[in-house]
Parts: sequence; C-alpha cells; structure tokens
Amino acid sequence: MKLKAYYTKGTKRLMKILGRYVPHNSQYRPGDVCRINLEQLSANNAREIRVHPIYPALTTKLNISDALYEACSEYWKPKKKVQTDYMVVEVPNGRIYTDNESSVAVVSQYNRLVENVSLSLTGGKVSEPNLNNIFEQRFFTTPSRFKGTVFSLLSGGAGLNNIGHWFLDVLPRLHLLRESGLYDKVDWFYVPSIRYDYQTETLELLGIPKDKIIEGDKHTHIAADCIIASTAPRGNHTLVPKWLCNFVQESFMPFAEETTDIITPETPYLYISRSDSSIRNVLNENELLDALKPYGFTSVVSSKLSIKEKIKLFSKAKVVVGATGAGLISMFFCKPGTKMIEIFNEGFVIEPFYDIATKIDLDYDYIICKGNKHVRNADQGQREHLVVETDKIVEILDRMKTDKIKKVEVA
Repeated sequence: MKLKAYYTKGTKRLMKILGRYVPHNSQYRPGDVCRINLEQLSANNAREIRVHPIYPALTTKLNISDALYEACSEYWKPKKKVQTDYMVVEVPNGRIYTDNESSVAVVSQYNRLVENVSLSLTGGKVSEPNLNNIFEQRFFTTPSRFKGTVFSLLSGGAGLNNIGHWFLDVLPRLHLLRESGLYDKVDWFYVPSIRYDYQTETLELLGIPKDKIIEGDKHTHIAADCIIASTAPRGNHTLVPKWLCNFVQESFMPFAEETTDIITPETPYLYISRSDSSIRNVLNENELLDALKPYGFTSVVSSKLSIKEKIKLFSKAKVVVGATGAGLISMFFCKPGTKMIEIFNEGFVIEPFYDIATKIDLDYDYIICKGNKHVRNADQGQREHLVVETDKIVEILDRMKTDKIKKVEVA
C-alpha cells in the first residue's frame, strides 16, 4: 500500500513539473481573467457568465479571548473579521481544470478564468485570480466532455483526503447551490474524490446518487454544456461563517435521532485519539488515558467510525477531549453546551475548531503543550507531536465538577 502511495505521489509530482515545462494542448491555458461586476449584474456578459449573488459582503467574525488570539501561531494568524461576496456563477460551455492539490480554474468559453469561483493556493493562502497557477501551466490533457450541467464542489486543497476540509470546504457548496435556485438544473456533481468512506457516506446522506458523481482525482480537466461553481465556503480566508455551521448541523443532526441498528459506546466522555495518524501524536497518550480514566472517558479513533456512528456518538457527548486535527470535525454533531477541550502544540495553534465551537455554542476550553523546537510554518507545525501536561486537563475537569456542584447548590 505504501509503495502504491509513493508511486502515485511521485507520478503526480513529475506531472506537475512536466506541466510547467513541456508544452501540450497549450490552447487550454486561459488568456485573461473574467472579472465579475456585482454592482451592476447586467454588465456581465450573459453568454460568458450568469451571476447569482447569495450573501453579498457577508461579514464573518472570530469571537475568541485575547489570550487565545495571542497564542495563535504567527505564521497562521487569523483575521478577527473578514468580508466575503458569496455567489454562484453559471458558465455556459465552460470547463474546469484542477491540479487536485492547490488549484481550481473555472474557465469560460472565451478562455478566461472566472474570478471568485476559481481558487489557487500558495503556501496555504489564496492567491489573486491572475496568479492562479493555471497561468504557469503548459501541459494540458484534453478535457473530458460531459453532456448537461456540472456543479463543482472542488476545493483546491485538502478536501481531496481530509475529512475536516471535506466538511468545511466541499459539502457547504451545496447550500450555496440550493440558495441560488439552480439545484434542479444540475446533472453532475464534480467532487474532489470518493476514495474514502466518509465521502461516499456524506454524499449519500445528502441525496446525491453515485451515478451523478464525477471524480476530480480521475477527471482533472472537464468541459460541459454548462458549469456551475460557487465561492469557496470560507471565501479567501479561514474563518467559518455561521451559515456553514447551520448547514452542516441541519443536514446531519436529524440522523442522531434516527432508529437504526448502529451500536455506539454508551459514554458521554470522549477522548479522540490520533493513534491512526503519523503526525501530531500524543506521545504520552497512555499517561493521559490513565488520568482520564477516573472521569469515565472512552478513547475513540474517529476514522474507524461511519458518519452515522459519529453523529450518534458525538450527539450524546458531554465532554470531548482531543488534539487539534480533522478528527475533531465531528464537534459539529455535538449539542449546545457540550464541553470541548482542544490540545495544541505551542508551535501549531490554529483557529478552525475554536472558531466553530463559538458558533455552535459549545463550552470550549484548551491547553497548549510546550514544544521542543521553533516552528517556522504550518507544514512543519502540523507534524509536531505533543507531550500533554495531564494535570492541566485534570484541572479543567475538576473545575467542571466544582462548577456543576455550585449550580446545583444555587438551584
């Protein structure tokens, strides 16, 4: 399995290098950027694009303590407030090219890259449309042609193989599509991948049949009678808008009450283990589990659960403890008031999960573990393992007990 993964990765890297130096089908490289006029929609050429504003100039805020904001990694310091023009755009006779890694280019029939709904990342940050890496590409495969209308859920990043990004950057595009009124026009849904169970499971739960799916990792260049694409759910930044949280919870929480044969552990106290990962492991996990045992915690490896199992398990949770990472995305299935304790390495303090926690009314807390080296960037930071000071976790749990007793006494 590892040999296959290395081969795939090596082939992908080679193709990326060749793509910049070996010319082939270079007529598919866009010649310009198609700019969108939101102030006067009629000024946009309807033969090239049809624009449907969804949430124009929407402001999203980060509501956290000053102490936590100061602790955020300098290389990934989030903005406290961002503004995004959310829209859905129809592109007649358009096409999409993706490197399935850091770039998605929606191209009009006039061979212009459509801004806002195209996306290119450099060092994890969104580039300006004219800097989309498709403009550096020289090697292009001939696009696969699809009859009808294709809606793109491509994310241009880790939505390909990361469940956290799948829930944040891929699936919420369906909400924008529904809000546009164009959902029933769609013949095909173009997704980053369906290699993983969570991808097929969530799409099925959302009512998207497998025979209507185009896999981005198999078709990296497509053309259709009409392409429909949306603004990225988090725009050009990383803050999570409230509508996204509402969409995920409204879409999946009804399954928490569904009567099924699914058996989930009868425990309201969850420790989310990263023992299935090679990065950001808790090196003293056995010690941490010993400290958590008196409180009734059960250790769970989230990747081994189906989506419905995660929904049922997290919806019953009273306390969730875990190191920052994709496994915590199931916090979306927690009910308001659930206690969540996130564990950080001091070299990798990033905002998505505590940002979400404040927007779905969880009782959020955190501890920051000391690292053993200076971390320069996110790529390095996300690989750093953790040694947890267990007494800090115990202190939070004891404080919870004390607060609960005080509330009972007051009542």
